[in-house]
Amino acid sequence: MSEVVFWDRKLSRSMKIFGRLLLGWQIIEPRFDKSKKGRSPWVLNCECTEYRREKIPTETSPEARIFTERAVCSCVYRVRYLRCDSLNRPVQLLLFITVLICAASCGHSVWGQGRPGAPDKSQLCTRENALEMIKQQVALSKTIDYNFRRVTVLVRAADLLWPYEKERARAAFAEAFELAIEQEKENDRVGPRSIILRLQYPDYRYVVIRAVAKRDPAWAKLLTRQILKPENAGGKASGPRDSFHDLLTSERLLQLAREMLSTDINAALDLAKVSLNYPASAMLTRFLYNLAAVDQQRADQFYLLALGTYGEKPLEEFLYLQAYPFAWRDLLNTPIFVFFYDIPASYVPNPSLQRELVRVMLRRAQQQLEVPQEDTYRDTSGRLLPSAVHLLKGLMRLEPQVATSLPDLLPSLTQAREKILVSLSADIQKTLLRPGREISTTPDQTFDEELELAEKIADVNERNSLIASAVLGSEKEPLAKVVQAIDKIADSNLREHFFEWLYFHRAAAAIRGKQFDEAERLAAKVDGLEQRAYLHTEIARGLLSRDDTQTHARELLEDAISEAKKAGVNIFAARTLLTASSLYAKVELGRSISVLGDAIDCINRIETPDFFRDDQALTKSPERRTRGGVYGGEYELRFYMPGLDPERAFNEMARVDFETSLAQSSALTDKLQRAMSSLAIADVCLAQTPQQPPKQKPARKTPPPQ
Repeated sequence: MSEVVFWDRKLSRSMKIFGRLLLGWQIIEPRFDKSKKGRSPWVLNCECTEYRREKIPTETSPEARIFTERAVCSCVYRVRYLRCDSLNRPVQLLLFITVLICAASCGHSVWGQGRPGAPDKSQLCTRENALEMIKQQVALSKTIDYNFRRVTVLVRAADLLWPYEKERARAAFAEAFELAIEQEKENDRVGPRSIILRLQYPDYRYVVIRAVAKRDPAWAKLLTRQILKPENAGGKASGPRDSFHDLLTSERLLQLAREMLSTDINAALDLAKVSLNYPASAMLTRFLYNLAAVDQQRADQFYLLALGTYGEKPLEEFLYLQAYPFAWRDLLNTPIFVFFYDIPASYVPNPSLQRELVRVMLRRAQQQLEVPQEDTYRDTSGRLLPSAVHLLKGLMRLEPQVATSLPDLLPSLTQAREKILVSLSADIQKTLLRPGREISTTPDQTFDEELELAEKIADVNERNSLIASAVLGSEKEPLAKVVQAIDKIADSNLREHFFEWLYFHRAAAAIRGKQFDEAERLAAKVDGLEQRAYLHTEIARGLLSRDDTQTHARELLEDAISEAKKAGVNIFAARTLLTASSLYAKVELGRSISVLGDAIDCINRIETPDFFRDDQALTKSPERRTRGGVYGGEYELRFYMPGLDPERAFNEMARVDFETSLAQSSALTDKLQRAMSSLAIADVCLAQTPQQPPKQKPARKTPPPQ
């Protein structure tokens, strides 16, 4: 592959225009390089039939120096740092004609003229080079700012090295764990004292443990015990942790267990069992649903273990166990409002678990009547209420389901509910039995019934709230009916947010159902540029699989690229560009490399780019107003938009064009992204050159007996 680099915009524009007209060349877009004082190179590519070997220039980034040679076309010249504005027009024209003649004489084949064939394996892509490159990233990680970014590189490098150089990999893991400990100390010192906010900061100790568990489960258990029994500098065990850190530890353990379910269910269960020593939270229910998707029998067994653990704990912990037996999607009487998106379609409620939960609820109700508990906490609207109210809400919600599935327990439950209700103050009783509240004692209502109830509410804010709640559970309702419901929301800002949410999720569902025409029609109604770009990319992905729709697929990819650029410099735009580049690689390699250059330019303009903190989702939070316009929290409208990060994008590109991927990765200015991309490229070489068994020393020949 040859390239000619020009540092003058005027000449490069001419090259771009005439190159396309005369030869059909694909011109890569410019990439800004801060080190060249504002001058940007334009790279002109063509394929040639003759190659020579050439040393990589000294200005190439350190990450690429291990690959000391490259193949270049023997008949195309490289022009570097050419200040063409100092040349007169005849000289510029002569240079241009010279390049045309050279390229034409190569018998080039133009990129992007058809579907790429099978990629040729690069002679530079060897196991020895890859391992040396990985070790170089380990050394270069010391130059990266912030411990958590160094941990990311070391963990990935150690995982790649493990099958080949175990001791070096173990040392990298150990260094990463020490850095992660220091990072968590820093988070304790300056991090927020809110569980929700703190969970947005990953605990990199668990990141290391997850990677180690894949290679050495016994060592991972030792590391887990180490962080659960912290010691101070004097070697003595530190004092008891406060409730904040206990709850944070529980969340971290269960999150790690969730992530390990797909690779090691036994290790995941071990971690989950350890979490039972800490306070319960919504993460416990999420883990149960995730475990049930893999093995419901073991999930049901673990639920009984958790019920036995938390059955006598404070209600603000115990009530998180209400959801799993009855497959509830939300919890309203817990300290935090919770909505469970991830109930597996295969999940079947277990009547025996339902019976055990109801028995514990009745026992807690009797204890509350005999010895009233003083543990109060705020409900989801922020009101500080006694524990009896939270327990009563749970009994009221259980009643219709118990009447259907456990009728023998219904009299006891009804009696407990009535006794607790009359034990409360008159004001609280009025609140619970206010019109619109008594629906808690009726079976789940249909979408139409919820809307009918909402229309009877005089207060506009409460009416908006009821309609919005109905819409959030309307995924199985006809689109036209849901549109009519949203039209009845009086708050124009809230109405626009819910329309955007509805059209996005219906378009995503149409894509999953391969209804691409319908998905495209719905995507056009989505206002957000990031969301629309994602939808167009996913529609194009589906259309590219068919020859008769590839032309339209390319049009949609171009729409997505344009929308991503208009969305501004952000992670969502970069993800779209990286994903579009990967999709183009299947049909038009030249355009793929061009879009990859756009993605790199976008990433380089983001300060400290992080592709994982947002969980690949955009969240919009319009305010929720209750009766009288009182602030009632916020809605969480989530737009899940998964896409490629630089590591995966370069890994995919390297499988198609290794040397171009290596050259492009060096253009990333962020050290972490450049290192992870380099490791991803090295991973391709390791996969292409499987590990050879160690050479056996020849057996020493023994002389024949005399």
